[in-house]
Amino acid sequence: MGDPMKELTAVPATGNGDKLILTFRMPRDLAGFLKAEAARGRRDVTAHVVRWLDGLRSYFGLPEAASTLLEADRKALGMERFEYLLHALYQRSLLLREKGVGFDSPQAQERHRR
Repeated sequence: MGDPMKELTAVPATGNGDKLILTFRMPRDLAGFLKAEAARGRRDVTAHVVRWLDGLRSYFGLPEAASTLLEADRKALGMERFEYLLHALYQRSLLLREKGVGFDSPQAQERHRR
């Protein structure tokens, strides 16, 4: 398989050679969702999308030991990254069913100590 960047039609951003401008088509409701999420985080849509995509790529900035372990697990399970993240969220949902919503929140831990 070749370089995936060669398959993209991209225009170099002016003034900054390390960034590309990419255009995507998406359903209107998804674009609205992205705009609303970006506004909630007080980011422009581009910064928001870049933050999400980089998070997917880097296991959301977890320490290297954690991301290396997760990546090894993903490969051992034979899953693509997206499917692996779905799997991890599903596993969390099972914990929530067992222990209740917010069981590991700081407030819940404080109540447990009392």
